[in-house]
Amino acid sequence: MGDETAGEHTDAQRVDFAGISALSSRAPGYAVALKCLEVQADAERLDPTLSTGDQVRLHPDAWSWYQGALGEIHVGKWLATLGPGWFVRHSVPIGSGTKDVDHLVIGPGGVFAINTKHHAGASVWVGDYVLRVNGGNTSHLKAGRGDAADVSRRLSAVVGFPVPVTPVIAVVNASSISDRRPGHNRPVQVVDASRIVAWIRSQPAHLSPAKIELVKLAAEEPGTWHVDPHAADTFRVMQRFERLVDRVSTASAERARPRTAGAAGRAARLPRPTRASRPHLSRPRRPASTSRSARKGATAEKNVAQIWLLGALFFGAVIYGTHAADRCSAASAATHTGVECAVVEALIPLYPVGWWIAGGTLLLALIATVVYARRP
Repeated sequence: MGDETAGEHTDAQRVDFAGISALSSRAPGYAVALKCLEVQADAERLDPTLSTGDQVRLHPDAWSWYQGALGEIHVGKWLATLGPGWFVRHSVPIGSGTKDVDHLVIGPGGVFAINTKHHAGASVWVGDYVLRVNGGNTSHLKAGRGDAADVSRRLSAVVGFPVPVTPVIAVVNASSISDRRPGHNRPVQVVDASRIVAWIRSQPAHLSPAKIELVKLAAEEPGTWHVDPHAADTFRVMQRFERLVDRVSTASAERARPRTAGAAGRAARLPRPTRASRPHLSRPRRPASTSRSARKGATAEKNVAQIWLLGALFFGAVIYGTHAADRCSAASAATHTGVECAVVEALIPLYPVGWWIAGGTLLLALIATVVYARRP
């Protein structure tokens, strides 16, 4: 009886060790890479011409998963530079379904649930309640809050004290990020992914060092997160995804990019990594092309400038006419017969209207300037 009990205990320890090992070895981007491979494989079964020789034409349904995986791989590379004092896990599975947290970071500055969003070449605007990509609303802030709540609830249940978790949106390769929220009121942090490490290191501590160590131990346990986290072979999946990246041509990726409105459809294409510059080895490059949002902004700025110019011309014309009328009134009778004074005298009844037009145009220019300055 004693030997059998000891054997059962040993088996349980082995299972836990396997689960811990599998959880720690989950690669950045694993979940989305797996989904990309599944979607692309289904598409190739229906259309074998998608895969010919060394080239693969990425199916449009696989596009967002492909871009998402590349983004998470880049962020994972940056997080690897945090150092040994930090606990970092990627693609952390939540519950018994397919939900996961892109990156979990625990260290001196606290606990961070990081959600990676890949919007190459896009303009990102952040308000109190919404994050917009190229003018299109997204659910990124809501997703970030949900991830942090899941992580906090599960860790708190294991350690027995409240564990505050900071939700973070790491934006990869955006052309610009404009956060209009006050610095003290940012429940979900939005950070340029290239600055994520510096930002994490700059955060003040919310838990004591002893509590942080307890949280790390809880985060290492597979049962904290998932029913069966070691069921998938993550290493093999990432090898297959790397081969897909090598075979996806630039032209096919461009054709696969969705053309519909919205954040996913408006994201610019990331240049295809070469074999010598794969996504997990190199820093992502930003496209040089100007986004549609930037072109619209330039047009709006030009229109505002034109309204100001028109108002200034009206105002200058009325001022000139008024002074000319004064000169003609003070001039001699001979001067009154001049062509300039004749024109000025003929236009005198229109001067009040001119003042109204000039003032209205300048007011319109001021309103247009305020509206343009507040636009995302």
